[in-house]
Amino acid sequence: MSSRARILEAADARFADYGYTKTTMAEIAADAGMCAANLYRHFRNKEDLAVACVARLLERKLEEGIAAARRQDDALEALRAFLLTRLRIGHAHFAGTRHLFDMMRLINERHRDLLFDYEARVIQAIADILRRGAREGVFAVDDAEGVARDIHQATMRYNHPMALKFNELAGLEIDLQRLIALLYRGLALRNDQGGMQ
Repeated sequence: MSSRARILEAADARFADYGYTKTTMAEIAADAGMCAANLYRHFRNKEDLAVACVARLLERKLEEGIAAARRQDDALEALRAFLLTRLRIGHAHFAGTRHLFDMMRLINERHRDLLFDYEARVIQAIADILRRGAREGVFAVDDAEGVARDIHQATMRYNHPMALKFNELAGLEIDLQRLIALLYRGLALRNDQGGMQ
């Protein structure tokens, strides 16, 4: 594991257990098995490190969601795999987190551009799945980006840190599967559109 990865792992654990405000760079350095000076070779300050931790989690959720979707044989299962994979990764990260509020406040107040950029990429990934479904004759979608934006908004509960922290994964999965079934009924190509019911 690289020095940067070790720092991020240590910082993630510290921020989760003690919160952003109460965590020091010296503590992260000790947890990573290095001196504090090494941290500053990779990150300008604690805020820079915290943002890198959030960005890494978001990137992992997106990349693994896309990879899971690509492994599926049809677009409906691709959409299901994308949404469920992101839910499971987020839940694994946040369910055991004791302190969320100060990290959430930091990102929402000072780094919303990170969230907006990520949201745009998630919407694009969903739109790509919808276009695949249209090509396969499974989905009836004229505006893939618009529908993808709606799906992203409809599934926000399954990605919000507070919802992930305070709900059991099994219950969230059941709810998300029900929502996916509802989405499919709205997206499915009907007989009068040249497809099958």
